[in-house]
Amino acid sequence: MGQIDKEKKIIEVKGLKTHFHLHDHTVRAVDGVDFHVRAGETLGIVGESGCGKSITSMSIMGLVQSPPGKNEGGEILFHGEDLLKATNARMRQIRGNKISMIFQEPMTSLNPVYTVGFQISEVLMLHQNMSKEEALAESERLLDLVGISDPHERVHEYPFQLSGGLRQRVMIAMAMACQPEILIADEPTTALDVTIQAQILHLMKDLKETQNTATIFITHDLAVIASFTDRVMVMYSGVCVESAPVKELFKNHMHPYTEGLLSSVPVLGEGKYDEKGERRFLKTIEGSLPDPRNYPKGCRFAPRCTKVMEKCHQSEPSLVLHGEDHEVRCFLYSDEIKMAGE
Repeated sequence: MGQIDKEKKIIEVKGLKTHFHLHDHTVRAVDGVDFHVRAGETLGIVGESGCGKSITSMSIMGLVQSPPGKNEGGEILFHGEDLLKATNARMRQIRGNKISMIFQEPMTSLNPVYTVGFQISEVLMLHQNMSKEEALAESERLLDLVGISDPHERVHEYPFQLSGGLRQRVMIAMAMACQPEILIADEPTTALDVTIQAQILHLMKDLKETQNTATIFITHDLAVIASFTDRVMVMYSGVCVESAPVKELFKNHMHPYTEGLLSSVPVLGEGKYDEKGERRFLKTIEGSLPDPRNYPKGCRFAPRCTKVMEKCHQSEPSLVLHGEDHEVRCFLYSDEIKMAGE
């Protein structure tokens, strides 16, 4: 691989809004998200279940079912081309070729009636114009690349014959088949035990470094974020509340929600009792996510925030820039720093 421009933005998401219009209400799942991913970079997206992480990724891939899903605004710029305006034919050219995705549960993503070799070959024949024989040979090479032993035999096996870890490796092989510029991984290790999880993460890290693939890694696991990503975007109720380089976020986090997430992680080595002899309890964020059908007026985190102010209930804060690459959506900092993008 040649040198890449690490400052080049491969994809830019601006003001993305993806809503679901049901018979008696509208769910504002993603409600104005902004972020970018640079060449060869891994962006981690973290937040509670229901915050809009997966819908953001599905919007990028053009996989949101319509109806009821509908784009209500924003842009998804891939090398300057707005994917939200692309035709279905154009998205089929991009999906799986230039932008690939690894889903959370491979058993629901792999077709149970076709061999894994056929399913990988299908991608190669569609996007790389390979013959059936060439595609099968390349499928064997890809299975070997992702650490699956006896690839010559495995290509003829069905998904149900493989363990969860092997199925996930097959999904990675399919996603990397066309050497995509962007890989989206939506909680790819959630259903795996910790040993297999570590192997999969190590594999993805190696593939990223050897193929210079930009990665969007969606997870709720902060330990994975700390070890695997370059930058982090924290989502809450359909919006970005903080974004920063991973070391900066863990060391100098600014948003009260980010502080709550980090405080809720158990610390290895801490005993059951503190220095005063009092029992330690796991810290939690009180309350729950607001109803996406009816977000509260003002800051969406205000009902749960320990640092809430009066104006937090009156208007919604903007995403503001702190330093060169640290953005935060909070009135605690809005008077000190300029708005992002200005």
